[in-house]
Amino acid sequence: MKQYILIIITSLLSITAFGQKHAGIEKSPNFRELGGIAVNENEKIKEGIIYRSGSFSELENSDAQTFKATGIKTIVDFRSSFEIDKEPDYLPEELDITWINAPIGNLNPAMLGKFTQVLMSPDFDEKAVEQLMIDINVGFIENASDFKPLFDELLETENPLLFHCSAGKDRTGLASSLLLHALGADWDTIMVDFMRSNDAVAKLDKSKPNAYGIPQDRLDMLMGVKPSYLESAWDKAVQKYGTMDNLLSQELGIGEDEKKILRSKYLEKISQ
Repeated sequence: MKQYILIIITSLLSITAFGQKHAGIEKSPNFRELGGIAVNENEKIKEGIIYRSGSFSELENSDAQTFKATGIKTIVDFRSSFEIDKEPDYLPEELDITWINAPIGNLNPAMLGKFTQVLMSPDFDEKAVEQLMIDINVGFIENASDFKPLFDELLETENPLLFHCSAGKDRTGLASSLLLHALGADWDTIMVDFMRSNDAVAKLDKSKPNAYGIPQDRLDMLMGVKPSYLESAWDKAVQKYGTMDNLLSQELGIGEDEKKILRSKYLEKISQ
């Protein structure tokens, strides 16, 4: 359906040209902002206003100072109560953060158990992991209205906002793709943002899943993203809603007027 070779090369080799910045938080290596992403030839997302990440429960010293410097005032947390209990967000009192729990889909203990079952199966192979991740990402589309609290906040707030899940790659990756589409970005730009989660894979703390006895080579296959994950989710959206714009309008309340509001708030001219 879509050609990915150039996209993947771009995501790996052209980070500077892409403009997006990592926050530099070691304990949360997929913590980055959407600021700097060019959505067309003339406009880019404003810096220091929209952030995405994985979990960040224990920030100390320089990480804590880096987080505070963002000035984040709103956090939309896509995780289940099970995940949050394991790793509650770092919420410094001085930032007076509004924290909103907007769990996406069905990533509960039973689903997490399915991860382990697939990874520990004697018939394990990379295709099984890929299909599992495709099924999960398609499932997020089946629960597309779960993303509405994020878009409600984006329309209302005037302050820096962060949305995140546990690894910052699947639920967060799909949310970012929906937002980038609403802001006018093309598919190539959306996919580059999605694939950049792989930059953080080598830095992720793998000790927790390792504690369940999952072999390292199998775990590595689970930690990254592939284009097929996002492609399958979008294909499902088109199948179910006709267009991605219909999904935005019907499930998230983002029609043409709301798109204009978002673009007015979050985009700026690219300096020539």
